[in-house]
Parts: sequence; structure tokens; C-alpha cells
Amino acid sequence: MSPALEGDLEHFFPGEVLQFLQLAQAHGRLELERGSERAEIYFERGRPVFARTSAPSVKAGEVLVHRGVLKPEALEQVLARQQDRPGQRVGQMLVAAGAITPADLEEAVQDVLRRIVYGVLLWRGGRFRFHPGERAEREDIRLDFDLDRMILEGLRLADQPQAQR
Repeated sequence: MSPALEGDLEHFFPGEVLQFLQLAQAHGRLELERGSERAEIYFERGRPVFARTSAPSVKAGEVLVHRGVLKPEALEQVLARQQDRPGQRVGQMLVAAGAITPADLEEAVQDVLRRIVYGVLLWRGGRFRFHPGERAEREDIRLDFDLDRMILEGLRLADQPQAQR
């Protein structure tokens, strides 16, 4: 299916594209590309519900270790076991092993998803395409927050390194 909306991020900043999709109450997948980097943000009723990126990004397991919820050794063990179980998600394996709770996993995944969107907000250049009607997989943990607040927070975080110089 061809995209219903596409453009150049030299002319439209990612935050403007996200706000447009919010106002339009859009359902579908926003695909963004910049060089070899690619990100996807899924929308339902104009709200971002899931995101992923091809760029190296923080993983939920790393967030859990950083927060002190998970011991590094437990993460290493599950990562080693995952090698024998392709397709099984590390977070689900950690919950099944009793190393973390489902709530711990959801918080960590939401943090990772927010970081992906924050990263995209900083892009200057590239292309975007919106594919209406495409949905995120059902088993994915979904984002649930106010987009305007997220854009403001992303811009605030982007300004922090400059303010510290």
C-alpha cells in the first residue's frame, strides 16, 4: 500500500509531523528514514502507541539493570538462553523466570519507546511516510501518554546538553 502522506524532514520537523497526525486522529504507521537509520511510530486515534528503530538504542534489560530492578547477571543468563530460543523476547523470559514483574517490564519498555520518539524529534533531514491503517503487533507493550507533553519534554531534553556547555 502506498503512503497517504510523505515528505522531506528538511521542510517539516518530526514534531510537526507528529502533531499533524495527532490533530488528524490518525491510525497507522509513520515511517521515518535518515541515511541508513529508520524509525517507525504507530498511531491510534492520533496517539503514538508503539515505536521502534534500526539505530542502536537502549534496551529494556539495560533500563531494568540501571534502575536496580534487575541484576546484571540475571540479564546475562537470560540473554544466553535466548540464543537457543530465537523469537522469544527477553522481557517475557525475565518475567517468566520471576526476575522482574510485568509492571517492571512495562515501565522499562515504555521508557525505551519514549527514548526512541525523543531521538526522532531531534532529526533534521531525512524522509517520512505515513501508512494509514497499519497496526502494531498485539503483543507489543504500548505507549500511553500525551503527545504534546512528550514533544515539550523531548525538546527540553535536547536543550539540556547545550545549556550545560
